[in-house]
Amino acid sequence: MEKVAKGLGVPFFSYDIDLPDQEAKADELVKKYGDWSEDYLIPQIFVETKDGKIKHVFTGYSESVDSTKRHLNNLINSPLFAR
Repeated sequence: MEKVAKGLGVPFFSYDIDLPDQEAKADELVKKYGDWSEDYLIPQIFVETKDGKIKHVFTGYSESVDSTKRHLNNLINSPLFAR
């Protein structure tokens, strides 16, 4: 996602939930916009539109890392991330 953001010329932020200060930021974002539960799935991806609205666009899959990668690639190649 960092590479995609760079290619689009937009900021990229990543929060590591194993670091307490970043975990708090991630929790807040997921609670407000994402798929929240006490043990929420990661990754979760959000985009901020030109008008400042934040949209949740992806949640990882519990089935497998491969499934998450496959679906993430579909998202990256979708019109949402077209130039």
